[in-house]
Formats: sequence, C-alpha cells, structure tokens
Amino acid sequence: MVKTSLSKRLLRNGAALLAIITVGSTVNIPLTAPASVTANAATKTVPEQTSKSWKSYKHEIHFVKKGYKVYQNKWHAVSSSNKLFHKAYKANGKYKLSNGRTYYRLYNSKKNYLGYVNAHAVATSKASKVMKVPYVSQYKPVFAPWGCASAAMTMLLRYRGVKVNLRYAQNHLPMVPTKGGQKGNVYTGVGFGHVITAAALTKYSHHWTKRTANISKANANTIKMYVQGGYPVLFYGYSSYQKNADKKRNHCKVIVGYKNGKFKVNDPLYYSSTAKAGTGGKNMKYDHGAISWESVSHFNKEYGKQAITIY
Repeated sequence: MVKTSLSKRLLRNGAALLAIITVGSTVNIPLTAPASVTANAATKTVPEQTSKSWKSYKHEIHFVKKGYKVYQNKWHAVSSSNKLFHKAYKANGKYKLSNGRTYYRLYNSKKNYLGYVNAHAVATSKASKVMKVPYVSQYKPVFAPWGCASAAMTMLLRYRGVKVNLRYAQNHLPMVPTKGGQKGNVYTGVGFGHVITAAALTKYSHHWTKRTANISKANANTIKMYVQGGYPVLFYGYSSYQKNADKKRNHCKVIVGYKNGKFKVNDPLYYSSTAKAGTGGKNMKYDHGAISWESVSHFNKEYGKQAITIY
C-alpha cells in the first residue's frame, strides 16, 4: 500500500515537472517576427526541395535590415543580419511556413550553404521601397531659410516616431566654434559660411535618439540598400539657390524611397510638400520641387559624401 501511494506521488510530481518544463521552454525564432510560431513548426527540420512549401527563387539578395537571425536545420542560429548587413548572397529557393513567414535559402559566391533567413531581412538589388516620411519645411511654420539641416533631421526623427519641436531644433543647432558646427544664423543668414557637418548633426540628433548613425562616404548603392531596408537617408547636396560654379554641398535633403533606378527626395527648401518644380531658387538643375524623383546618376553628381540615417 505504501509502495503504491509512493508510485502515484512520483508519477504526479513527474507530470507536474514535465508541465513546468514544457510551459517554460522557449523556441528560438527570428526576433522581429510579429506572429507566434507553434513548437512543431519551429522545431521541425527545414523543408526539403520536395516539400510543398519549397519554391525555386534564384536571385542575388543583400541584407538590408538588422535584428534577424540566420538559421540552419532545426532552427539553429548560425549568424545574424547585424553581422551580414549589406552583404550580398545568392538565394536558390524560398520556404513558406505554416505561420505565413517566408524564408530564403542562401549561398555565398562559392556556393557554400549559409542558411535561411526571414524574407523581411533582405532585398533584391532592384527591390522598390517608398516610405511615408513626414515632410518638414524650413520656411513654415518656422521661418529658417538657412535651417535645412534641422528641418531634414526632423524628418528622420518624426518618421521614427520621435516628437521634435522644430523651433527648439533650430534654436539649439550647434554653431561655430563647436567642432563641425554651422557657421551663420539659421534665421537671418548673418555670417553664413557652411551648414553643420554630418558628424556634428549626428551627435546633435542624439539629444532625441541614440540610434542616429553617421554613414558619410557611403556610396549610392549602399544608400539604396539603407532605403530598401526602411531607413530614410539625409544627405548633403546642392540648393536650388546656388550657382552652378559653386560646388559646396551646403544643403540637406532626405531620400525617402527607391524605385526603378531613382531616389524619391524630400527637399525642405519649400513652403509646403505640394510645392512644384521652379518654385524655389530657380536653378532648374536642383529646383525640382518639395518632393521629387531623382535618378541615381543625378544623385551621384550632387552627393557630397555626407549622410546620416536612423536605425
């Protein structure tokens, strides 16, 4: 009788312990995936090419988002998109799992198997991306004709959901003799010589978020990949008020999209987002309106190798 009771107690305790382990266990899935994954779906071996979930997908892709993991069989993480950011790989197929997520199967240039990654972490070289970045004018409601840097920075910040008082941003913009600071009053232009540098503007934006990054010297292809990943890019170029002989990149604009070899650009040098070409400084090489599409070749001629973004 004692032995029977002891056996029952051991069975009950074992079952309770198993329940605790089962409830407390976690499944290693992509960190940024929005939907839950069942234990069965997450732990099964990666589908083979004979599986109904397999489809051929032969493209070169590059990593454009951070925060994703690269997996091999049975969801074993072997790397991350943080380490592979902006690197290119070959995809030869894709898997659509029961939870709706799609994963690409990747190889390097030597045809060595890398693993599989959530499709949201990567983009093809021709992938389009257009973001709803709020337009900010340097004229209205805050009249700051020499305040393009603060206005452009505010576009980046507001897109990330950061509340920015534009008047405050203009009033506190770092000025000379601060290293990299702007030379000249943003409201009157008195003493104007140059806008704040990208490095100093990056540091200034850390007042609102530490996620701002100085990506100066990034080429057009790299900037395209930032945009494809959902990161608007502030860059330094020409103002429509400049003479063609003036080669100083003294104006800040924001790239908010990419499509068919063109960048979509928000230029703060207008009174409203609906302002058309020719309503600015009348230099038609750059007076393209508040929001316009610019070819990558045009961008390359204008780009001053200074740029920032916010992850």
